[in-house]
Amino acid sequence: MNPINLAEAVPGLANLLSSERPEYEIWGSCIFCRAELGYGEYGVMDRKIYPRLHCKCETDRDQERRDEEQAKKDREERRREILKTFSRHIINDSIKEAGFRNFVIRPGTEKMLEKAKDFYREFSGRKLGLLLFGTPGNGKSHLARAAQRSLDADGWATLFLDWPQLVEIAKATFNRRPSDGEQRAASVDGIVRAAINADLIVLDEIGAGDLTDWEFKTLLFPIINGRQGKKTIYTTNLDPDRLERWFAQDKNGKPLDEDGRCIDRILGNCEIIKNNGTSKRREDALRRMEE
Repeated sequence: MNPINLAEAVPGLANLLSSERPEYEIWGSCIFCRAELGYGEYGVMDRKIYPRLHCKCETDRDQERRDEEQAKKDREERRREILKTFSRHIINDSIKEAGFRNFVIRPGTEKMLEKAKDFYREFSGRKLGLLLFGTPGNGKSHLARAAQRSLDADGWATLFLDWPQLVEIAKATFNRRPSDGEQRAASVDGIVRAAINADLIVLDEIGAGDLTDWEFKTLLFPIINGRQGKKTIYTTNLDPDRLERWFAQDKNGKPLDEDGRCIDRILGNCEIIKNNGTSKRREDALRRMEE
């Protein structure tokens, strides 16, 4: 067996093993910061070697790239885990295709539109979610869906959850089998876990209907509590004071959240946006009546 000359077999190794002092002190510059790069000098056994030195920029960029690749893998894993529980978003048909481009701007909706766009653009570095509130039909759910849908298309693990429908799906888990409709069978624990682990959830129409003790303790509080420190978009027709009262007791006046834990967590984790737009649904209905 013939011996292998490593200096010839491995490209670039000859320079590393060279014991000859380089003719020039500088061999190049960093492609990022343009700093000049020279040679090191190290003693190895009975000889000195002069390897090329590289800028910290290169190692930092390599680490950033590895971190980004790992973050992407983590997002893909979260998406797969979510799909084990939710085979589709829980959303009304009217806003399934909602996006920023097909949002109809009306007086009073301008601020909410810009905030929703900012939320999408700044998502990766953003700390706070959004609480969108205002009268029914003024575009809150549309813009929440637009932001969520855009982020989902970018590869983030997202969920759009209409609260009234989510409650019915959670209740149905007690007797549902996989063949019962499109939504996969899941446990309530699985629903809560998926909602907590997503990069973003939209919890749409909170404050709708009457809250029960079971819904609060088993579903709503665990999700809101688990989403602390994570970005969430909440939409509601209730202002923060009315929303706090909705959390406080059930329809029979039984105490649920008298200490305000839910509203405290929402307000502490969200930028609060009031949408002053009027109801597009009513305007469209009146227009149809006049035709």
